[in-house]
Amino acid sequence: MGSKIQKKNKSDLKKLFLQSEKDLEKNLNEHIFESFFSTLNQFIKNKKDIELRNFGSFKIKKMSSRIGRNPQNQKKIYIPEKFK
Repeated sequence: MGSKIQKKNKSDLKKLFLQSEKDLEKNLNEHIFESFFSTLNQFIKNKKDIELRNFGSFKIKKMSSRIGRNPQNQKKIYIPEKFK
């Protein structure tokens, strides 16, 4: 049986980062953390792929527009193209 993956949000990650990095001042650590996430955000907004060595890769994928169905009433709806 596989292990269950725990989801973490940004505030959870920030707490873990600040707890593990006690060598620098708290304000400097917060600045480093926020700068890192700001940089990631800019890459995502510019639709650029991200690769973090020994962690993982994140790719922006273009999803084509399509016709879907509303599951409540089975009516057809237009789903515009988007990036995922």
